[in-house]
Amino acid sequence: MSRKVANEATAEELKELERLLVAEPGLHYTLNMVEELTPLPKPGDAATEDELRRKQRGLGKLDELLAPAPAIRRKMMPRRWLAAAGVALLAGAGGVLYWMTGASARESVAETAFGVTKKEVLLPDGSRVVLNAGSKLTYDSAALAKGDRIVTLTGEGFFDVKASAEHPFVIRTGKVDVRVLGTTFNLKAYPKDNRVETFLITGKVEIAYKTKGEEAQVRLRPLEKLVIDLPATGDAPAATLKPQAPDTRVQTTGNNTAVTLSSPEPAWMQGRLEFENVTFEQLANELERWYNVSITLNNDKLKGEVFSGAFNNKPLPEVLQALQLTMQFQYKSLGDHQIEIW
Repeated sequence: MSRKVANEATAEELKELERLLVAEPGLHYTLNMVEELTPLPKPGDAATEDELRRKQRGLGKLDELLAPAPAIRRKMMPRRWLAAAGVALLAGAGGVLYWMTGASARESVAETAFGVTKKEVLLPDGSRVVLNAGSKLTYDSAALAKGDRIVTLTGEGFFDVKASAEHPFVIRTGKVDVRVLGTTFNLKAYPKDNRVETFLITGKVEIAYKTKGEEAQVRLRPLEKLVIDLPATGDAPAATLKPQAPDTRVQTTGNNTAVTLSSPEPAWMQGRLEFENVTFEQLANELERWYNVSITLNNDKLKGEVFSGAFNNKPLPEVLQALQLTMQFQYKSLGDHQIEIW
């Protein structure tokens, strides 16, 4: 696990780890804890608010686990030693902690921060999920291992679902549920965007949502994309279904020419920022996640303008300058990752 986190594991070691995780669902909790402990901060770095909150929660759990009586606990182990013992316990005995803490430990959470970042999660049923920036995946490891395959996604993820006709895989996003049997697809459901996008690559998926008080269902075929706009008011969601042209690669050998899909992965997994028919307000949300900034829009007319485009590893100033060629607006940096647009 530590070799995987450090990007030092060989392909053979990764396959072995995958087999172990499928055979022993409790090890997923251990892996999540190992990933949470890395990368370690440099000496002297100030702790973030999230790190402090997690530390306090961890210390509270350790207080409960290591001694039954508070008075004795204080005498046995100073708090600074307790924190050090906690690192060893969480990293080295995650399987034991998983069993001891009961139902609360069964709910696993994988999260990513803003910025060009992603995280791969291997689920107990053998399915694989890659999370985009600013995303969160919640699931019950024990239930998944037993065939109750239900997860909750906030944000965006690329799913490669293990096929099982007897146990459908369900992803809940709040207002939209996606049901699959075995397939690869990309699901984007950031609450701030007020839309859910499902792009099917292989297999079959079924999307369920409510419109005008009734249940609506849409089944996708490969290379189809469904966009459901979820208005903030009580209006009914608007769904748009359209085919997607695959990226292709032409290979020529002698007199033979073959055209194949260049990659089944979405653009964000290849380090490319793409957006299609999104409002400037939705695009601002995308830029916030992609570049880890906070954007203030002080132009109501600009918020509703629609954009499409793609950028390959471009810094934010270049992206904003390119957008200025399409729409007249001004912007300035306020420092501390703050951008103002008017």
